[in-house]
Amino acid sequence: MRSFGRKAPRKGKRKVERPLILLDVDGVINDIEGVGLRTEAWETHAFQSHGYTLLVPDYMPTLIRTLCAIGEVRWCTTWRHRANDEIATFLGIDRLDVIDDGSESRFVDWKAGAAHNVAQEALNAGRRVLWIEDFWGQLPTDEMPLGVEYLDTTDGWDGALLMPHMLPNWVWALAGTSPMSTSDH
Repeated sequence: MRSFGRKAPRKGKRKVERPLILLDVDGVINDIEGVGLRTEAWETHAFQSHGYTLLVPDYMPTLIRTLCAIGEVRWCTTWRHRANDEIATFLGIDRLDVIDDGSESRFVDWKAGAAHNVAQEALNAGRRVLWIEDFWGQLPTDEMPLGVEYLDTTDGWDGALLMPHMLPNWVWALAGTSPMSTSDH
């Protein structure tokens, strides 16, 4: 697994509220397109969860643990609470809160409505909100509060997988680290 360099914290810095990070699984963490199987840039690990095979790049556990260290990460995925089973265990993270509308819909159209109030509360508290999703160019800006930041993992390439260099600079600043050797991804 890749590691990301750690810098010493700066003294005298103003406390920054932990951002809210909404995180998808399929496409973003789970390489459903098999991009990693067609490259030597990283190793892909396969494991089973709820009868499905997931393909996760070797750098992903460290990347997701970094997000969990700097923010309040919530699953916003059709996996819903099932993401806290083998997926969270594989990533080496604790159980996360889950955005859920209470339905069993396998479509993604419920996500913005279910996430709206949580995002609004975070924004009202002066926190940043980052939604990491393979939006395929269809950002739910009309359905979400103004101020939500979107990381569309499909923007600028043919895949959907989250890459370290895609994260905004402010995430790396909060982490006190930076994405290392991203040019090969």
